[in-house]
Amino acid sequence: MAEDATLEIKRLYDAPPERVFDAWMQREQWQAWIGPEGTQSDVPLHEPHVGGRYKVVMNLSNGQTMPIVGVFKTVERPSRIAFTWALETHPPDLLAHDSLVTITLRDAGNGKTELTLRHDNLVTTENRDQHGRGWNSALNKLETFLGRA
Repeated sequence: MAEDATLEIKRLYDAPPERVFDAWMQREQWQAWIGPEGTQSDVPLHEPHVGGRYKVVMNLSNGQTMPIVGVFKTVERPSRIAFTWALETHPPDLLAHDSLVTITLRDAGNGKTELTLRHDNLVTTENRDQHGRGWNSALNKLETFLGRA
């Protein structure tokens, strides 16, 4: 594992922390925006409590699917969420290597929220950069989603 393979992204959203938190923790809301731009995702499993599992199936524009699975490790409304993140179709030796996504939400005043996404345990800097593109694109969709509500 590369030392500098941790991803960190900060965003400011025009919504209170509770609203941003719910966009991650309510299945219908998460399904509406999760995944990079140009993808439609299904969330057939969503158990938003510590120890609960989830599954996100990203339907890519090229017709392929990318099933992501994980377990919620931290759920602290409205400030913190952490969950493992793994491609369900990885070979068994890589499935044991779950990465960890931590979402921290800070009230920035005036109804705004600062979101920090930290993705740890990525295998390489290339893998970090790929996830960075995907997460930035998904966070763009989250901004659009929050603006519609």
